Amino acid sequence: MRGLRWLLWLAPLLAIGCGDKSSAKNAPADAGQSAMVAKTADGGPEGGVAQAADAGEVDEMSAPPASGEELASRMRHLLEAIAQNNPDLASDAMFPRDAYIAAKDAPDPGKAWEKKVASAFRHSVERTHTRTKGASYAKFVSFELGKTISQTTPKKKDFKKPLWRVKHSKLTFSIEGKTHHLLIAEMTAWRGNWYVSRLR
Repeated sequence: MRGLRWLLWLAPLLAIGCGDKSSAKNAPADAGQSAMVAKTADGGPEGGVAQAADAGEVDEMSAPPASGEELASRMRHLLEAIAQNNPDLASDAMFPRDAYIAAKDAPDPGKAWEKKVASAFRHSVERTHTRTKGASYAKFVSFELGKTISQTTPKKKDFKKPLWRVKHSKLTFSIEGKTHHLLIAEMTAWRGNWYVSRLR
């Protein structure tokens, strides 16, 4: 009789213990599923990356800003190249080769870039250094983008896509306290930035 009473008293406790183990076993799975559902709803890591990529896309239909630290920094490099008579110092200011290849309608756009952009740029840097008295002491003052910005019309043997272009941008510098100006013949935009496509 005592044994029967003992079993009757112990049975509810065993049932509670089993129930707790079952709940504990299912809890992580439910939490994991909830986390997965939450990530799916938010877009998850993949969705976040995609949104960031979309947000970083450049609006090619709008002209790039006329000023900014990034542009001013590259124009400083241009002045350094002229001051030191070393065109390589301003490679980031020159219209990029890959951009020219992608946009130019030519049998060999890479070769055309070397001749019409790179070679001409190097020659202009060297000539400007030679013709500017005291060029080695030049100090950057400011840069001002040209006033008249236009968009090119795609055509054969020229750019096959519309690009923004501006003429007569002004690079201001000083040499031993005297102010000088360099008018940049032509700048062309690519992926939201302005580059020198023709220096002089």
